[in-house]
Amino acid sequence: MPRFPFLKVSVAILIVLFPLEMSSGMAQGRNMTIRLAGDEWFLRSLTKTEMLGVFEEQTGIHVEVVEENDREIMADLDRTAKSDETLFDVIAVRHRLIGKLVEKGQLLPIDAFLSDASLRDPGFNPQQQLFPEWWHELSSYENRTYGFPFTCLTTFLCYRKDLLDDSVNQHNFQARYHHQLKPPATWQEYTQLAEFFTRPEEHLYGTYIQGKQSLALWYEWLNLVYSFGGNILDAPHGWEYGDIVVNSPANVAATKQYTSEIAFSPPNTLTYGWDQAQSALQQGQVFMGLLWSDQAPFLEDRKVSKVAGRIAYCLVPAKTDKAFSQLEGLTYLIPKESKHAREAYRFLEWAMSDAVQVQQMLLGSLSAKKSTYENPDVKALPYSSAFLASVPVAQPKPTVPESDEMTQQSVRRVADIVSGRTSAQEGLDNLALDLQHILGGKARLRYPPRTNP
Repeated sequence: MPRFPFLKVSVAILIVLFPLEMSSGMAQGRNMTIRLAGDEWFLRSLTKTEMLGVFEEQTGIHVEVVEENDREIMADLDRTAKSDETLFDVIAVRHRLIGKLVEKGQLLPIDAFLSDASLRDPGFNPQQQLFPEWWHELSSYENRTYGFPFTCLTTFLCYRKDLLDDSVNQHNFQARYHHQLKPPATWQEYTQLAEFFTRPEEHLYGTYIQGKQSLALWYEWLNLVYSFGGNILDAPHGWEYGDIVVNSPANVAATKQYTSEIAFSPPNTLTYGWDQAQSALQQGQVFMGLLWSDQAPFLEDRKVSKVAGRIAYCLVPAKTDKAFSQLEGLTYLIPKESKHAREAYRFLEWAMSDAVQVQQMLLGSLSAKKSTYENPDVKALPYSSAFLASVPVAQPKPTVPESDEMTQQSVRRVADIVSGRTSAQEGLDNLALDLQHILGGKARLRYPPRTNP
């Protein structure tokens, strides 16, 4: 789920909104501009589609795209909350920020729009046409709906299928480990593969960890946590509080497994973030690794990847019998300040149309709409089936107002662990106490710290 430090850029584009039969009631929108803000890394899957021009031709509504990252958008919303200025009509931000935006009163629920027959596209039924859990977790908070998924994100295990299918490798692996060379379903199998393909003399390593102190580290570590049956808060939905379980025995074991992979990683793996991990796979320096779904297209791009066409994708290994995936994504939301909320909602429905969803997916996004995966071109993408396998086993993460502060503190504590400054138990005990402080009386510690903080 990478992003790069782009400057603010405003780009005026014309957007396809609705079929002609949907344009009734839009006359009041003539000569109007609505503003869409989001991170350029993600928005380009929309702005680079060729579906431009029809929206303005049909409605006269102009869409201005403003490229800002999440923190810039939230700072702008804080600033404009103190004035009558309307800065954005639609924002696309990481879903884990919804709780904070709701707490500040900065989002407009769309429930009234969903029940407005004069506004709604009668052919759009999100409850039936979207993956329900992904829609609700990415776009809802408590009992209210605030938007639709801009893109779904999860992590894949990406591995070199050409090396896996090589007869010499198959023979040597069988002789060494006494079982067949195949994609790993467990972490024991993952470690064996990582060990087998670690060949420094060939400039090849079995895997990597994204050990740099950054969001990449936290997200990658969560794969291990979820795969061991662990969690951060024991709650069924991201918007709910539950016991703090970040220092559970399962999480400690998961963290030890995670750090054990350093032995089979490139020497500079503790400097890796999203970019370096992607490059290591692209350049053929590692056999396998965990990457976000929006990075997969860059492994298949022959202009930048030496291994295009030689990568396979599957679910991340699991310690337990229960498969899992990360439920993550960006969400289209309407700021409460918008003076063009009805037009903004129509834009959201257009964004979920079949044609737009297919084109965005072909440009690197992942759709929350079921019908997208019936398109032949989408079916041909080598990672589509891996995402579909992830849908029913997705693991929600906290979206409570404190989630961003919880995340930042988690990054610091996990960095201490992978760097060797603290043990897994001590680091997670410290993190549990951090979360208790952040959440106050909203959550209790299930596992009292075993070490002195």
